[in-house]
Amino acid sequence: MRGMRSVFSKIIRLKSITALMGAVMLFSCKNDMEEINRVAGDEILPEMTGTNLEMIYTDSARIKYKVITPEYLKMSEGEEKYEEFPQGLHAISYDTDGKEIGSITCKYAKKLEDEQLWEARNEVVVVNAEGKKLETELLYWDTQKQIIYSDRYAKLSADGQIIEGNRGFKSDQDLKSPIFYGITGELEVEQRTSPDRPPRPEI
Repeated sequence: MRGMRSVFSKIIRLKSITALMGAVMLFSCKNDMEEINRVAGDEILPEMTGTNLEMIYTDSARIKYKVITPEYLKMSEGEEKYEEFPQGLHAISYDTDGKEIGSITCKYAKKLEDEQLWEARNEVVVVNAEGKKLETELLYWDTQKQIIYSDRYAKLSADGQIIEGNRGFKSDQDLKSPIFYGITGELEVEQRTSPDRPPRPEI
C-alpha cells in the first residue's frame, strides 16, 4: 500500500507540473497575441494603395496637374486625410489652355486634402516654363494660393546665373517673382529680398 501511495503521489505531482507548464505556456501565448493585436491596432492602414500610377487632378473639368508616382497611399488618421507618395513623384502643371508650365520632382511627397497643401522632400527640383530651376530639400506647395515656399536652403538657376537663399524662399508657383531669405549670389531677373523667414506651416 505504501508503494502504491508513493506511485500515486508521483502521478499527482507529475500531472500538477504538466498543468502548471500548460498554464505558463497559455499565459505566454496570450500575452504574445495581446501584443500582436495591440501593435496591429496601432497601425494605420491605407484606405487605398497603388503602384506605378499616373494621376490626373482637375478643376471644373480642366486638368490642373498630373502626377506620376511608383507608389501611392491614401490615408486617414482621425480628421486628417492625406495622400502619401513614399517613393516620390513627378508632377506636371498646366495652364488654362492645357499647356505645360512647370514640373516638380522629389523623393517623397504628401498632400493634405482639406488644406490642398503639398509637402515635397528630398532632392526637390522645380522647373518652370522658362527653364528656371529651383533646388531644395523641403518645399511646400499651396495649390489654393498658388504659391511655393520653404525655410530651408534653396538654389535657383536661370540663364547661367545662380541665386541662393540660405534661409529659404517664397514665390508664386511659376517662379516669376521669387523672394529669397539670407540671399547670396546674383541673378539677372526681377527679384525681391527680405530679411525675414517664411512662415512655417502647421502640419
